[in-house]
Amino acid sequence: MKTKKKKVKLIAFSLILGLLAMVIVSSPSLTCEFTFNYERIEALIGTVGEIGVRVERTHRNCSMDDSLDYQFDWKRIQILAETDWEEIGPQLHEKWFQVSLSSIGEGFFKISRDCSKEGYEEAVLPITVKKEEGVWQLALKGEYPYELQPKIEIEKAFAQPFFNNDVLKVGKVEVKLPFLPQELVEYEEEIELYYYTFEGKTLPLLVVSSDFFYRFDQYEK
Repeated sequence: MKTKKKKVKLIAFSLILGLLAMVIVSSPSLTCEFTFNYERIEALIGTVGEIGVRVERTHRNCSMDDSLDYQFDWKRIQILAETDWEEIGPQLHEKWFQVSLSSIGEGFFKISRDCSKEGYEEAVLPITVKKEEGVWQLALKGEYPYELQPKIEIEKAFAQPFFNNDVLKVGKVEVKLPFLPQELVEYEEEIELYYYTFEGKTLPLLVVSSDFFYRFDQYEK
């Protein structure tokens, strides 16, 4: 999956990990040096935090039509928000992603580029999502784990999910999702859906199961 190029304001940072200096994760001999603000991430499912990415170009004359045409891919995380690229120094650019750790197991966050001169380059940030107490467990027990402003009446449904294109059906409740996590589409066990009603529309807030945790409250108005 690829990111949408839009500028958004990052919301609260709550990833409880020791912040490391930017770590070089690609060879200096390549045309681009990729760095992350973590060497690796290991935290509980449902944890929210920020991943910073820096790119330093080691050559001045880039042959690409778009010099910032980098591709992103990820696993076990959900992108909640992202910034545009910002030039922070000569040949040095930075971009930030707010992420939620969305499913249990071993995952990654990857930046890559297929350079017309030097070929394919990439850097990978390893991510481990752990299955322990936290907001995920609260949601599984039937308690919505966040406070929303303004306060709204939160409802929930519990059943096996069914899909009709981008419409999710849980029991008798149907909601249109802003995006479709493939893991949810393929899931055959029961899930918990938290939702609310606004101007006659049923809108999703959170989908949780024993394996994953997907937030939709970032779209709540």
